[in-house]
Amino acid sequence: MNFVERKTATSTIKVRETHIPSVEITREALNKMFLFTKEITDEVGWLGTAYREGNVITIKDVYLLSQQVHATTTEITPEGLTAFAEELLLLEDGVEIWNNLKMWGHSHVNMGISPSGQDNSQMEVFANSGHDFFIRLICNKK
Repeated sequence: MNFVERKTATSTIKVRETHIPSVEITREALNKMFLFTKEITDEVGWLGTAYREGNVITIKDVYLLSQQVHATTTEITPEGLTAFAEELLLLEDGVEIWNNLKMWGHSHVNMGISPSGQDNSQMEVFANSGHDFFIRLICNKK
């Protein structure tokens, strides 16, 4: 039986290769992420809906929300997240969207796409938010 080994700061995780999910992104979500990355000159982050069927996770849509952006960092503030939630929950399918926000993406502008220490800290927050899974996506203009 083949396993893939992943090391975290505190442990080693072994996952059977047959259980590693594939991730698909809808054209609409992908186009939005390309647009965010292309048009915004600082780092920028977004949240996305992700749904799992068997071993396939599909990122269906992404949402840009108010945040603090800088050349090398972006921070989704509690105020930005609250405003986004209030607006989202007014939509007919807002609760369903909110419950499936299981992807955090952000741009590293022109830098590499390896996660920084801050990225890892932020992912820990999202990963411990009560969802059955959470995906991090880092991209750049290249």
